[in-house]
Amino acid sequence: MSCSSPKVFKQLSAAEREKFFDSFDVVFCDCDGVVWYTLRDFIPGSAQALAELQRRGKRLTFVTNNSISSVAEHLHKFAEQAQVHVAKEQIVHPAQAVCDHLKDIGFGGMIYCLATPPFKQLLRDAGFRLSQEREGSVIKTLAELREAIFGGEPVDAVIIDVDFNLTATKLMRAHVQLQNPSCLFLAGAADALIPFGNGDIIGPGPFIDIVAQSTGRQPTVLGKPGEALRQLLRQHHAHIPPNRVLFVGDSLASDIGFARASGYQTLLVLTGGSSQADVDSLPAGHAHMPDYVGDCLGDLCDKAN
Repeated sequence: MSCSSPKVFKQLSAAEREKFFDSFDVVFCDCDGVVWYTLRDFIPGSAQALAELQRRGKRLTFVTNNSISSVAEHLHKFAEQAQVHVAKEQIVHPAQAVCDHLKDIGFGGMIYCLATPPFKQLLRDAGFRLSQEREGSVIKTLAELREAIFGGEPVDAVIIDVDFNLTATKLMRAHVQLQNPSCLFLAGAADALIPFGNGDIIGPGPFIDIVAQSTGRQPTVLGKPGEALRQLLRQHHAHIPPNRVLFVGDSLASDIGFARASGYQTLLVLTGGSSQADVDSLPAGHAHMPDYVGDCLGDLCDKAN
């Protein structure tokens, strides 16, 4: 779907709202900045909106790039809202998407994983083997550097996501392992920036780019806006035409751009990473232009004037 400018959801008439709700069967929804403030409480009205979508028979899937929190932590957060019922299968998490991809291709080798502990634990729980890390070691000599980069067993896949203990040495080891053309190169979330506190911090994207540039290889990206994630979502909802899917997000690039390229309808909410000024700055027909804009997800359950 292509639009020159988005419709403001609060300005829709009652009839237009009903036409909107009748136009989709499945909702893909981001979590941080849409359902709840990043790493904090539910955004007012969001739980009621999700309950309204479920009441209308819409199938909800939550597509998150937040691998800082585990799938279990996402479920616990949803469980705090009595009116919303979310099962594990409804959460598409970067670590879970990586697991699903590895299972789909029958992968059984060793993995070098640069990610958070919950991400790594999900891989282990799924039966995958991870190369041992030398966390906390400080490189003081060339001999120690050589051992850190070239020591240890060879691996069959390198995975990069958010790693708060990332070092130059880890990136060097990833680079060395990826010299083997049969070694897989996978990425979870590939955001350049991730929300933290009252601003943004560097996300995994720039570090993924360093390895991609140094190896001349592009990773298979299983977080938004990766093509591999798009294919995975299509497999999970193969019987649903893309134009019968609504994607709700707060980021013009990783949410709306991803959704537009997938053929989904799009709703941008202004409670997270993008503002009305960001939308207004887009030229007509831009690839990141949403179909609808709402102040928050709660707009979906407000009555038309």
